[in-house]
Amino acid sequence: MGAAGVGESFPAGRFLVGWRPKSADARVASVRIRCLNPVRELRRRGYPVELFDERRAERYSVVIYSKLYDESIQAEARRLRAGGTKIVLDLCDNHFYNPRGLELLRTAATQLRGMLALADAAVASTEAMAEVIRCEGRADLPVTVIGDAVETRIEGVRTWPWDGWLARRRLRSLGARLDAHPDRARIVWFGSHGGPSGDYGLGDLQVVRPVLESLQQDHPLSLTVVSNSAGRFARLIRPWSIPTYYLEWHQATFLDALGLHGIAVIPVRETPFTRCKSNNRLVTALAAGLAVTATGIPSYRPFAHCCILDDWAGGLRRYILDPAARRSDVAAGRALVEREWSLTHVADQWQDYFESFRCPTPTR
Repeated sequence: MGAAGVGESFPAGRFLVGWRPKSADARVASVRIRCLNPVRELRRRGYPVELFDERRAERYSVVIYSKLYDESIQAEARRLRAGGTKIVLDLCDNHFYNPRGLELLRTAATQLRGMLALADAAVASTEAMAEVIRCEGRADLPVTVIGDAVETRIEGVRTWPWDGWLARRRLRSLGARLDAHPDRARIVWFGSHGGPSGDYGLGDLQVVRPVLESLQQDHPLSLTVVSNSAGRFARLIRPWSIPTYYLEWHQATFLDALGLHGIAVIPVRETPFTRCKSNNRLVTALAAGLAVTATGIPSYRPFAHCCILDDWAGGLRRYILDPAARRSDVAAGRALVEREWSLTHVADQWQDYFESFRCPTPTR
């Protein structure tokens, strides 16, 4: 069977996987990384998987729901399961964590427990996320960890040509501003500005503000933020005493923007939500050729030999003053990413996982 696009359908067969994301919006990183990208790669191989189609739902041998578990989805999953379909829930965020007591998240947690109660199995993006699922779900629910594949190119995001032109113009402007100060160490932070489950995102940069402002006195540097809220950047970051720049995230310029810099900072204020996060930002930075200083959340710790964890002042100073150390760590990090976090490798894991439903291991 030849390669197929994400939206196409396979001919009728005895085994077919339906992958149902929360949305099909490729601008959402979790949708691309935990659904669209592996589906595209598996279909390229000819593997029988497709985006879920309600019109042919009864044909699926396995349906995997990505971050999708509301009452209507539970009803659908219950109906499919009664017909013999295996139900899998994939989670990459701890939606049980609700420090502010928000009704929206309280409802989500209740619905999530309901979905775990009827699922045949679950997949988690990290071991920390798997631990939460095991704690909150059924004791007998099988939970498998499959991580996020690195994106070395961003596919499937559709925008107006004008939008792409404007993004590239902004990138050129950023490059010119950085080039105007060749003596400055170029530091970058990238990510979402935040969300409802806690104070994370752009606010995490407050962790490194004192270090960066202190280093600036002896070592000229700048900080670029690539995110999705110019307003929040203006409130939280622009008042700093170091030169700062903002670039709106855009799929056409994001990876090129990273390449304009030498060091990425990934501070994380550790909470039950953030400790479950995947290594996606760290591997993205390494693959883009950036040296990384970061908080050592669980998913980052396997990279301790090729980045600097939990040593902001010493780590940033080392990378600013020692380009050879920077290059050595980036080379080691890129090798690890290519070996264990490429889309090919992670798609192998998904394929093996789905095959376990087609050819289950006999019980003794």
